[in-house]
Amino acid sequence: MYEDLTAGFLTEGLRNVFYKDMTKKPKYESINSLMYEWNLETNYIKRIEFAAVPEGNGAGGTEIIMAFKERYYEKYDTFKIEESGQQCMVISRPQRKGDQYWEVIVRLVDNNYDTVLDTSACYPGAKTMWISAHMPELHEEGSGKAI
Repeated sequence: MYEDLTAGFLTEGLRNVFYKDMTKKPKYESINSLMYEWNLETNYIKRIEFAAVPEGNGAGGTEIIMAFKERYYEKYDTFKIEESGQQCMVISRPQRKGDQYWEVIVRLVDNNYDTVLDTSACYPGAKTMWISAHMPELHEEGSGKAI
């Protein structure tokens, strides 16, 4: 949208963008390219296991009580159940019920209220994966995921 705020313009303006080739003799070379490449680590999202079968099926937008082996999901977090692909949003703070047993109340994330939880994918040991946090405006909650 603004030609003077592109990555190429900014790096050309710096005139001090260098690349160090680690395979050759140590020296720095100026980069004269419009393409930038970097490596991404893609397997860093932690998988959290169910500690018990969930209570409830979420029919009609009802709440579901889910138990996990560790405290990971916080209020407003959204996660995916790996086997079914269904998404859930946490609507309460986690409560510790015992060692390696944390309960959260969730609702299914879907486009209608006809969807129910696929309980065959929610057995103890089945994995879930954090997706995002959907905090409302002016919220007072906070959490930090190591992502």
